[in-house]
Amino acid sequence: MTTDTVATPRLRAYVAAASLARVADEMVAVAVVLLVLDRTSSPALAGATVTAHTLPSIVSGPVLGAWLDRVPYRRAVLSAGGVLLALTCAGLVLTVGRVPVVPFVLAALTGLALPLTSGGYSSLVPKLVPAERLPRANALDAATFNIGAIAGPALAGTVAAVANPAAAVWLIAVLALSGSVCTLFLPPVTGVSDDHHTSLLRTVRAGLTHLVHTPALRGATLTTVIGYGSVGVLATALPLRMQELGQDRAAAGYVWTAMEIGCLVAVVVLGRFIAGPHPQVTVVVSTAAFGALMLCWPIVDSVTWTLAFAVAAGLAEGLALPAIMATRQRHTPSALLAQVSTTGASLKIGTFSLGAAAGGWLVPAAGPATAITVTAGLQLLAAALGVLAGVRRARPAGVC
Repeated sequence: MTTDTVATPRLRAYVAAASLARVADEMVAVAVVLLVLDRTSSPALAGATVTAHTLPSIVSGPVLGAWLDRVPYRRAVLSAGGVLLALTCAGLVLTVGRVPVVPFVLAALTGLALPLTSGGYSSLVPKLVPAERLPRANALDAATFNIGAIAGPALAGTVAAVANPAAAVWLIAVLALSGSVCTLFLPPVTGVSDDHHTSLLRTVRAGLTHLVHTPALRGATLTTVIGYGSVGVLATALPLRMQELGQDRAAAGYVWTAMEIGCLVAVVVLGRFIAGPHPQVTVVVSTAAFGALMLCWPIVDSVTWTLAFAVAAGLAEGLALPAIMATRQRHTPSALLAQVSTTGASLKIGTFSLGAAAGGWLVPAAGPATAITVTAGLQLLAAALGVLAGVRRARPAGVC
């Protein structure tokens, strides 16, 4: 039996597990917000609950990744993350609007495990396929993120509208548990770090040091963190921009969907070709093109043209995800890959939350069109800073 023959069912099983987990995660922001609004009528509480779910990952990402690199039962850890999300959903349905404080604690608790769904799963990919199959595997992995981003909010909104928000939260629990079961059927992880004598804190420091001191990783990570973080501003800007164009605020969902469709098309069609010697260049170019096309959004005066440019921006931005995956794999030793992956993912999630908070101030102060322009400009800035950060520092004279 050839290696490719073995890798194909492994990859299919992985795509099923990761897709279920990521769809469930993408439903959280919509379903939980609707549940909190339904029970409390407080946008502030709804936003605070989502922030409680996302911010803890900034701290937990590096530690979880370092731990994953050291344990052979990685499947069980990832599966446990889905179980935790399911239990949290049950707790939220029972406590939101009825018991104070507890919903925030539950959201923060499951938020600690949030990097497992993104970087944790992605760190499995190099262990499931041979090196020559990694470009295709990375493209499929990136596609699961796009599928989650498209299907998750749509499922949450549809179920909440047809039934009620609590039913949408229960559906998250079902999908998370299904993803956990599929994860347990993935093949065992091999090649974990055997250095168990080094403290976890020292391992975390080694991974962060590698991330900071490796030019390609440093530049690409900085670009994605600033770029993705600034997109958080759009969470507030797009609904009000749709209102300016004479549409209901909910039409902002179509813009997000248009972007994700563009991303998915780019990943499916071109993702497997991100295998050159410098994938970090693709990260920078993709982010810059995304920002340049976003500059057109405030200029056009119709929803149709806005959606068209959103698809185009998604096509440009779509290759950044498989490219950052390839950059991590190319420039990170196997013993640190999970940590580097979860650290990058947690930084993106955390900065998106901060971007959304900044948007809550910027949009009322400057207007949605200006906020979108600022977001586009930050994409260009992220690309420029990524280039500068990715330049290898020259050593001082006389240093060997």
